[in-house]
Amino acid sequence: MKRLYKWLGTQVHTSYGPWVFALLVFIEGFFIVPVSTLLAFYSLENRPKALHYALLASIMSVFGALAGYSLGILIWKAGGKDIIYYFIAPDKFALLLEKFTTYQAWTTFMVALSPMPFKLLTLSAGFFRLPLTSFLFFSLLARGSRFFAISGAIYIWGEKVSYYLNKYFYFFVALFCALMVGSWYITH
Repeated sequence: MKRLYKWLGTQVHTSYGPWVFALLVFIEGFFIVPVSTLLAFYSLENRPKALHYALLASIMSVFGALAGYSLGILIWKAGGKDIIYYFIAPDKFALLLEKFTTYQAWTTFMVALSPMPFKLLTLSAGFFRLPLTSFLFFSLLARGSRFFAISGAIYIWGEKVSYYLNKYFYFFVALFCALMVGSWYITH
């Protein structure tokens, strides 16, 4: 990982640096890539462009979500149903699908905002065939909020925020998610 970050550090200031970043964010929709860390790294290396990187990450994250969604559909067609039915009874799976579909907006928003791997959400959304438009909308809303919070903090406070982002970011995300879920239960 250190070699990758060292190499990325040399790419940030090149003309194709944003393309490398965009590609890595896209890949995160269906493969393991630490996008928040990359975004913080790019934003710290080129602070005047921090908000530009947040916008780029938000857009490419949606394209990655679309690719992961499509891959989830392909996995389902290629035998995913048989694998699922091996581990989960069809009636239990149908119940899970109903719950996931009913609460898809909340689920999509919370998972996309949280530290859970984004690819789990994108692949399962395709697997379950969630409505694509709302899935992409809530992915963009949550991922954009997360990315602009990271880059915005770096843009404003610079190096000082790096320590606090690494130490407390996911705590605040978990707290925000708990407040959102709690407020939903109270109002419903």
